Amino acid sequence: MGVTARDQKVVLPISWTDAWGKEHDTVTGNPVAFHAMRGLAAHSNGFHTIRALAVLMSLLGTIDRPGGFRHKVPFPRPIPPCAKTPDTPLAIRPNTPLDGMPLGWPAEPDDLFVNEDGSPVRIDKAFSWEYPLAVHGLMHNAITNAWRGDPYPIDTLLIFMANMAWNSTMNTVEVRKMLNDKDAQGNYKIPFLVVCDAFESEMTAFADLILPDTTYLERYDVMSMLDRPISEFDGPVDAIRVPIFPPKGECKPFQEVLVELGSRLKLPAFTHKDGTRKFRDYPDFIVNYETEPGSGIGFLSGWRGKGGEKAMSGEPNPRQLEMYAANNCVHHYELPLSYQYMRNWNKGYLEWSQRNRITRYADPIQIHLYSEVLQSFRLAAQGKGISRKPPEHLKKRVETYFDPLPFYYAPLEVQATDRSKYPLAAITQRPMAMYHSWDSQNAWLRQIHAHNCLFVNSGTATAAGISDGGWMWVESQWGKVRCLCRYSEAVEPGTVWTWNAIGKSSGAWNLAPDANESQLGFLLNHVISEELPANFSSPSGGGARGEGRFSNSDPVTGQAAWFDVRVRIYPAGPDEPAQTSPQFEPMKPYPGTSPYLDKWLAYFAGGKK
Repeated sequence: MGVTARDQKVVLPISWTDAWGKEHDTVTGNPVAFHAMRGLAAHSNGFHTIRALAVLMSLLGTIDRPGGFRHKVPFPRPIPPCAKTPDTPLAIRPNTPLDGMPLGWPAEPDDLFVNEDGSPVRIDKAFSWEYPLAVHGLMHNAITNAWRGDPYPIDTLLIFMANMAWNSTMNTVEVRKMLNDKDAQGNYKIPFLVVCDAFESEMTAFADLILPDTTYLERYDVMSMLDRPISEFDGPVDAIRVPIFPPKGECKPFQEVLVELGSRLKLPAFTHKDGTRKFRDYPDFIVNYETEPGSGIGFLSGWRGKGGEKAMSGEPNPRQLEMYAANNCVHHYELPLSYQYMRNWNKGYLEWSQRNRITRYADPIQIHLYSEVLQSFRLAAQGKGISRKPPEHLKKRVETYFDPLPFYYAPLEVQATDRSKYPLAAITQRPMAMYHSWDSQNAWLRQIHAHNCLFVNSGTATAAGISDGGWMWVESQWGKVRCLCRYSEAVEPGTVWTWNAIGKSSGAWNLAPDANESQLGFLLNHVISEELPANFSSPSGGGARGEGRFSNSDPVTGQAAWFDVRVRIYPAGPDEPAQTSPQFEPMKPYPGTSPYLDKWLAYFAGGKK
């Protein structure tokens, strides 16, 4: 890669001006391209691994240059981005808007969302000394923390679209027990559970209140410039979905529920100064919401202005959704060619980005080979400076992992695992045709994948005495699963893997209790833990405090370490049932649901059943 980057060049005749005012007649590039997917982050050493990759890309000169790694709007963002979370529990007051962003990017210890004693404010412990840069939160620990009352008990838990009693959670068996567990007085440890779902998922069985959602076929959605747009290399792209059916029964799009709740609670963003509601419904919210009064910045970048004549910024357009629908529901703004490369340092692009409120400033976005942000946390852990300091039991952890230069260390769970007993890595992938758990109710897709197998290198499986298509056990230090084996030459000998979420709990999703999904399909989640062992203390300072437990996550970002588990495999006994394990009591149909008909979920070519 280094030789290629040094000796081979791509030169495009594109004039551009850099952030310091120097004119350039060409855009040059080093033809070394990287494609890094999110699985890199699914390890407790993921943050520094990705940092190392970014540094390598920087040294090779491949960032936003021809032949290299190209940015897509709204990237590049400032390092770190400007948005900040609250930094004190005083930001949370009854009947008062949150003083800060729910999610943000701490730039120094004083930005952390902690109490005076350094303990976490959030139930998931994000933005605390335990997981300082947890930009995405730690949803995988919310139930466990609430059940344990650490850092405090809660009275209500609201879950949207996350199947936390099945495939969206680590440690599925134990988490299901937590959802039903009671204290010494006979009260549920999580007293009130609200679940919003379009289907009868495993999570709905534990709910006190179900808010019936719609599918994407019955609602408006936005792939917004304010969230995760579908941009291309040559410019920003956003899109909408439009409903093609009315909602069924009493189902209501969850976005509509949020707009309604915000309006009834008279939250400032949803009401005028006189207390009357601002938005009729979610489509009205999409069209008329602005980031601040008169900003001209809303959810969608296309067809803004009173007549739809503006792009990126402009007044709300009452016909905006119609104009999107007339243009295949997509808006693509093509940047001038001189703005399409070197965007970290491209004056034209940076000023355009600032004008359109994508970035707050037009300053060049320098890449941090050495991170002063990380070093500020390390110095605090060393007792230096005037900023906040971490609690005593976390000082070594923060000092170790907030290295300003990327470094390698074995994943924390691997450090706590007997590798001679559990030699294999085990990972999951999403099936291409499925989103989370959804699509087991699709008769056509059920022909393709009504159950999953564990894919094992043929040499590895043969050495373990497991036949192709035979029943086997996969076991970690946390639990074990009985499943079907499938030989694969496409997987390396030290790894096993399976599709995620095809396996279902018996009776869930309105599938028959004996459906293939629950009898032949399985979850690997049963062998994964959301926490590290209670007695774990790594030599690099990753250990647990007192009786507390650390999340099985990256100590910098709190990213769940889904791919750190290590397992062993062995054949199932000849007398064992031809059925996956563990099994659970079949879910019962809910009152008011239609009786199950086989023909809904089974498809036969050339005829109907």
